[in-house]
Amino acid sequence: MRSRILPACALLGFFILPVTAQQPAAANIDLRLLAFSPLERVDEAFAHDPAAADDAPAVEAEIKTYLNHEGVEMTLQGRNVVFTKSRDRASIKRDDEVIARVTLPNGVNSAILLFLPGDGAADAGGRVVTIPDSKREFPAGSFRVSNLSPLPVQIRLEDKIYNFQPGQTRVIDDAPMRENRHSGMQAFAFVDNEPRRIASSLWPDPGDRRVVQVLYQHAQSGQIQMKAFDDIPPRDPAP
Repeated sequence: MRSRILPACALLGFFILPVTAQQPAAANIDLRLLAFSPLERVDEAFAHDPAAADDAPAVEAEIKTYLNHEGVEMTLQGRNVVFTKSRDRASIKRDDEVIARVTLPNGVNSAILLFLPGDGAADAGGRVVTIPDSKREFPAGSFRVSNLSPLPVQIRLEDKIYNFQPGQTRVIDDAPMRENRHSGMQAFAFVDNEPRRIASSLWPDPGDRRVVQVLYQHAQSGQIQMKAFDDIPPRDPAP
């Protein structure tokens, strides 16, 4: 009998151990919350981990119209975060109190969350856009351009051309600069394969900082527009 029991126990352990190893470990998350416009700005917001214990405290999470070093630090059991208007954990189940539900991409533990309007740009990009902001994903001196519009867009910086399909994001870390450390920029949206200029300006060299550029469709006019958010230098050590 003993010779039969031992192999059975060993077999049981063979199935149990891999399941235990697959349990996701808690991760320390660093998020900075950015409102696309003053309409999305929220002074009193709270971040909840829906996978945490029922008595897990909420984290205060102000949604600002600018970027600085301040953000939300929390430990997540999974990849989901729910932002609500209340500290009460039960608010994650009350739709009228939920501001946004966000799923972070695997491997992204430091990010900017861009809260979009309820219409217009949000139709193309969803309610929240996740912008990884580690040194590797978003290096100093670069522009991170996201095309949230429904049209292909082309950006010309001096003699370099960068094309963006709808929904595409690209980091530009090799922008040509004039002697005055500015780059001449022209942007075109393609309507029926015909380019139409939507913007023309000078982009200053970010230096040791970074710039988030967003292309979107204006809700009322339907025109493709650009909006920039200046960011701080990448933090050290890199997240």
